[in-house]
Amino acid sequence: MDIYQLNQQQLLKGTRCNFQRYLYQQIQWDDRLIGIFGSQGVGKTTLLLQRIKLAFEDSDKALYLSLDSILFQREKMISVATQFYKAGGTHLFLDNVHRYPDWINETRKLIDRCPELHIVFTSSPLLSSTKVEKGLKHKVTCYKLNTMSFREYLSFECVLDLPPMSLDDLLENHVEVSRNVNDQIVVAPIFRNYLDHGCYPFYWDDPDAYPFHLQDRVRDSIGIDTPAVYPLEYAELKEMKRLMMYISDMIPDVPSVADMATQLKLDPAVTKKYFEYLKEAVCLRQYLVGKKSVQNRLQKTYFSNTNLLMAFEPEFNDRAVLGETFFVDQLSTFASIELQESNDYLVNDKYTFMVGDPLMDYDRIKDTENAFAAIYGQPKSQNNKLPIWLLGLCY
Repeated sequence: MDIYQLNQQQLLKGTRCNFQRYLYQQIQWDDRLIGIFGSQGVGKTTLLLQRIKLAFEDSDKALYLSLDSILFQREKMISVATQFYKAGGTHLFLDNVHRYPDWINETRKLIDRCPELHIVFTSSPLLSSTKVEKGLKHKVTCYKLNTMSFREYLSFECVLDLPPMSLDDLLENHVEVSRNVNDQIVVAPIFRNYLDHGCYPFYWDDPDAYPFHLQDRVRDSIGIDTPAVYPLEYAELKEMKRLMMYISDMIPDVPSVADMATQLKLDPAVTKKYFEYLKEAVCLRQYLVGKKSVQNRLQKTYFSNTNLLMAFEPEFNDRAVLGETFFVDQLSTFASIELQESNDYLVNDKYTFMVGDPLMDYDRIKDTENAFAAIYGQPKSQNNKLPIWLLGLCY
């Protein structure tokens, strides 16, 4: 037990609490069983350590365990957790549970045997929350941690502190909000920095190597997290990586699964499976129009955020696609998004968004109810046109 407590003490020493992700305030920490799902690098581990540091300080009531630790090749998690509970522990924080094969069975036993024990766990989004709740046979309060919003980045960089706004409030008051922000900061260079490196809080660890660290995290999502959840052989993982790089070159107009399978000389069913895994790992997002035949459906595929796009395609400079990638990344955290035949996006079944750059013609939506132009390069809000960065202030 001492080695785990010592590890926790060392980790807490390096944990800063002056900046917290948006999700920290939303979590109902008193719930007995909490699951936090998110892709690599978004800050799940830091979230757990901040909770321990802020709520328990030097108390021995809380214990952090990373379930991908090599120590669990020697003893089971349930043994360590039971010792902790018998010694008076009340709150167990389990990190990377998807990398520990029997975690669901052992956690279920802990819940049944330790009635006063609270458990918070983190997982890759590859692991279905529905599957987890069914396996644990207990109610799990599940949360998803997305990448940092533009609003969070402004706070993280100590540039500007703004409260999050609902989308309805933002769109109703976007002219005033835009003017308020522009009066305080010069947005354009800060927003460009965000698109390049602002989505993940580990940027300052090594700014020069940041793009390579992002590539490594995608590699680990494919090579470590995916086979931890799905039974895949090494050769299959290699093909998944090849598919990922093929898609990277085609963003956003990625061919159909059938066409990709032909180009890569893979079975279509296998290609579809790999593509779904890449989306589940939050490496990619795909939007399709309607329910027509696959051959005729309009579809768009994006990297999950602009930082990944720039890490894999450093010379990419299509402002419209950068704007679209930012748009779907920010809004997917709190809203439903549907691609329309017009190439516009319907949000929450209410708002129509035309996304692009200042050189596009936006006349066709000027008289449409609840229609807005979200523009990369727009300096300020005017009528139904707004700078696209405003949509990064909602969480």
